[in-house]
Amino acid sequence: MGVDADRLRDLTLALVEVESPTGDTAEVARLYARRLEEIGLEVELLDDPFPATPIVVGRLRGGEPGPTIVLNGHLDTVPIPHEPPRVEGGRVWGRGSADMKGPVAAATEAVRVVAESGRSFPGELVVVAIGLHEAPGGRGEDLTWLLGEHGFTADYAIVCELAGDRLVAAHMGQATVEIEIRRDGMPTHELQTAAGTPNPILVAARVIEAVRKQNEELAATEHPWVGAETYFFGEVHGGDFYNRHPATCRLVGTRRWAPGNTLGAAQAEYDELVAPIAAESGCTIDVRLELVRDAYSVDPEHPLAVALRGGYEEVTGEPLEATGMKVVADGAVFQAVGGIPTVYHGPRGEGAHADVESIAIEELARSARIYLATLERLWAGA
Repeated sequence: MGVDADRLRDLTLALVEVESPTGDTAEVARLYARRLEEIGLEVELLDDPFPATPIVVGRLRGGEPGPTIVLNGHLDTVPIPHEPPRVEGGRVWGRGSADMKGPVAAATEAVRVVAESGRSFPGELVVVAIGLHEAPGGRGEDLTWLLGEHGFTADYAIVCELAGDRLVAAHMGQATVEIEIRRDGMPTHELQTAAGTPNPILVAARVIEAVRKQNEELAATEHPWVGAETYFFGEVHGGDFYNRHPATCRLVGTRRWAPGNTLGAAQAEYDELVAPIAAESGCTIDVRLELVRDAYSVDPEHPLAVALRGGYEEVTGEPLEATGMKVVADGAVFQAVGGIPTVYHGPRGEGAHADVESIAIEELARSARIYLATLERLWAGA
């Protein structure tokens, strides 16, 4: 008995056929829960406190004491229109095929092989699927609740996405940034505005320049895995008419930091950066950083990472080299909230967040085989 590519294809397509933008995943969660039940798992559909995005937890219990190992993925997708789902050229096409319903299907197929083999194994194998992953609509609130308030715990977790041919040893932390610059009074005609009244748009320009200089300073210090920390602006909003003196201006962007830094330190640094501009301009400048995910790192020699590297080499015949990434993902939540050692590994798809998204069926099968080989090593170590 082994990985069945046809089953992988069919489950991926079935999941992709159910639209599930972040915040609206109940239908696909119910479908996925039924599929886990069909392969013999004990399934919970946790819809409190997130009824529109219930958490799916499926358990396969071993026959002897041992570690609880989680395979995790998300069922939500970015809210970007896509052509209707289809199978063509050995690939599944459609929104979520690569990010990350195909990877969720690969995890499911690995669990199915274990379940239907009837073999005894130590501990428990748990599948966890969430629906509040894609920012800004989701920031892992459901996973944070599961690992925190709900009290779910495990010994190891594999998040089934990111580099399919590298060991992600670290990634950045990220927050969204919203800066509001306000002056007293209401908007007024430019010729009827008292001399010396600050213009929030011009004050915003000073903030942007201060951030540019700060980025230059940050560029001089590179973390060995993820590189330099960054500030970024992607939006500027100010004024409502060409000859009205505005009362507000808003900047929106991101702040990314390396392992070892924190959201609190990043907030304090930002407040310190804008304080003199606020004092000199007479405007109020409010900076709000909202966490997307924290920074993450794992020792490449941790037993979980060693098991993944060995499983990868067994399946592919190639070594799994360590790397760092700037993107953020849910391994940071498993580590920061649950204290659970976590690694990333997912099938390589194409077009995540792009107009056209797809994933090769054989790539899904390869990942399922790597999960199985990794599990065998973890069980052997138990």
